[in-house]
Amino acid sequence: MWKKVLAVLLIIAGLSVIGFPAAHDYYLKYQQKKMINHWHDNLLQVSDGTDQEHEQENPSNSDAVNQPDLTKEMEALLIIKKIDLEIPVLTGVTDRNLDLAAASILGTGKPGEIGNYCIAAHRSRTYGVLFNRLDELKKGDQIIVTTNEETYTYNVTESMIVQPDHVEVLQNDGTKRQITLITCDYSSKPYLRLIVKGELRLLHSTQ
Repeated sequence: MWKKVLAVLLIIAGLSVIGFPAAHDYYLKYQQKKMINHWHDNLLQVSDGTDQEHEQENPSNSDAVNQPDLTKEMEALLIIKKIDLEIPVLTGVTDRNLDLAAASILGTGKPGEIGNYCIAAHRSRTYGVLFNRLDELKKGDQIIVTTNEETYTYNVTESMIVQPDHVEVLQNDGTKRQITLITCDYSSKPYLRLIVKGELRLLHSTQ
């Protein structure tokens, strides 16, 4: 009898191990979608002239009342249509930010400005989550960054695998408007870094 009980427990444990990554990625996508929707709602309220007092009297998102407003830390929305990616960009690379979304590297450039706007994100086990498909980008592919004021379209110029301490990829020559996407490359140990770089091509107002 104990052998049967042990076998059942082992099966349950195995299913838990298999199911946890999928559940985690589902929750991650849910949190990102909620953050993006809230961010869009805030932009609409600004453009419609909705004031804060009216919002408090008539809250449109009931769960947002009891949840921390991460949209205050969301500086942009990163969209890469080729790999079906739409992900929030939070300000500053921290463990919490990277667990939720992509994060900009403090001290690098700003969206659309001369400089190198650097964004990091993890690669998930699940296809299409976070920067999992970043290695599919090729020269000429579009990277779109939307902020409160503008939408910027960058074209991929190159991709490369570098050592983790190869900080030169974060630099800029002082004339270009660049973007750099950074994630881990798991093809070898110790893990290297996959870098995708692009340059600004188009800009249009979101107002």
